Amino acid sequence: MTGWRSDDHGMATLEATLMLVILVPLLFAIFEFGWLTQRWLAQDGVALQAARYAGELGGDRPELRSYIQEQLRLVGIEPSRVIVEVEPSNIAWREPVRVSLRTDERVAIPFLFTTTVAVRSTAVARGEVNR
Repeated sequence: MTGWRSDDHGMATLEATLMLVILVPLLFAIFEFGWLTQRWLAQDGVALQAARYAGELGGDRPELRSYIQEQLRLVGIEPSRVIVEVEPSNIAWREPVRVSLRTDERVAIPFLFTTTVAVRSTAVARGEVNR
């Protein structure tokens, strides 16, 4: 008479499958949100430097817009996807100028969701030109 044989082979396959369903989205989430954080930090740095430059120029000028586009390209962000706002357009000595950048970034995590996240950066500087 043969005894009942315990076979854990099927159970190991089931456990591995369940863990993959959990670990793969988790791994992609780490990569996606790390990438999103890198984009936000790069965009924030561009906004900060652009606000300082706007203070030197006296507000929103074509030189500022081209500077922003150049800096965005350098950090790997496509300038055509970025909405730029400079308020007010003309400033005097010690008046605040605010530069805001906004990009819509797509985040996709397998098996869970795909969505668009608005990445916003704002910086304020003071006017350095006495006009």
